[in-house]
Amino acid sequence: MPVATDDAHDLVSAARDLVRIESPATVGLWARGAALLTRQALEAALDQLWELRAPGMRDTTCRCQLLCLGDFLHDRELAGRVSVVWDGLSRACHVRVYELAPTVDELQLWMDCAWELADAVERECARR
Repeated sequence: MPVATDDAHDLVSAARDLVRIESPATVGLWARGAALLTRQALEAALDQLWELRAPGMRDTTCRCQLLCLGDFLHDRELAGRVSVVWDGLSRACHVRVYELAPTVDELQLWMDCAWELADAVERECARR
């Protein structure tokens, strides 16, 4: 079942809330939680794009999807940033005791890129 880009935007909004709202319930967890939500937003946007343009791409690896993204989005610069963000988010989502959680600035850049990807996919959907 395809995931709507609204869901990608909702996931980024939830990640932004985790970063913005101070809560005793999220102390020590908010940074990785925001990274996970942002990664899910990227996945949701990619899933929607593949459903629209090339359903077979959903069965390939994420690395393959990222390599092809620029051609399908007609925006190689955004696709390159999405690839870099994916790598950062993948590292941040795998907790290692010797690595620090991502900073607020890193998260902001990643969330902005995920939002931009969701917008680009939304525009592609509107063209069809």
